[in-house]
Amino acid sequence: MKLFRLLVIVLFTIATTCSVAAQSPWPDDEKDRDESVRKPVRRLHPEREREKAIKEYQKEQERLQRANGTWTDNEEETTPSRPKKDNRKVVGRVPHQQTSTSDKAALKEILSKDYSLVQIVPDAPQPYKWKDEPVDENESDLLRVLNRGNEGSAMRFMPRNVTMQNTDNAFFLYFDERSVPDPLRLRVQYCADDPLRFSRIDFVIDGFEYSYTPVQTKRGKISARLYWEMSDEPVKQADKDLIYALTHCNWAEMLLIGADGINHRKELNEDQLKALKATLQLYLLHGGTL
Repeated sequence: MKLFRLLVIVLFTIATTCSVAAQSPWPDDEKDRDESVRKPVRRLHPEREREKAIKEYQKEQERLQRANGTWTDNEEETTPSRPKKDNRKVVGRVPHQQTSTSDKAALKEILSKDYSLVQIVPDAPQPYKWKDEPVDENESDLLRVLNRGNEGSAMRFMPRNVTMQNTDNAFFLYFDERSVPDPLRLRVQYCADDPLRFSRIDFVIDGFEYSYTPVQTKRGKISARLYWEMSDEPVKQADKDLIYALTHCNWAEMLLIGADGINHRKELNEDQLKALKATLQLYLLHGGTL
């Protein structure tokens, strides 16, 4: 009986000790430690983590392809070390190896296209060309800007406030009534203290270039310091576009090309342009032709 009591006491003591040990597995100085420090963290091997990421990526791609309707049952399986290539069509990106012959032809057509101003804007301003147009004014209206004077037995029509004196600088059209239907005449007068000896006149009319070449230019000297030069010639067939441009433009300037690199530039004013147009129309009313 005593032996049985002793055995019970021993078992009770062992049970109490195990219970205390189970409640306090850490020493007293480590009771306040964080659970994340106390518990071990389960980590996979780096290679296994990589394989897991690959499998998750493949599943996600398969899910997207099924959702877009691009998945087929005979899809090539990818190796565990390399994700499957995404073959979905991407708008705006064409692989180089997939460029077709038609695409190359279209690119060649774009590169060889003429992108000049005339092609881009078909109705862009063009250089003036001669057109046979009816006169839109009567003689009385035209004579408001022209001067009618006697030249021998004929009547000469030329702009107002203009003389044929070589001492005046001028540029104008004129004609004699008796000479019609002889050609209209173009007269250029230059007077200054430096001689030009010009043989060509370049024009810029509404932004387009024209050129006029007199057959012969007369020259002279008025005083020790003044020189004059003059060209008075009939309008030729080759000058019809120039005459049409001068009588239909908004602005124009002329450049007398000198022999020694000295040029003279002059802008034609509004009155000069009106007189040029009025002279041409009056000439046509009198039966003249160009």
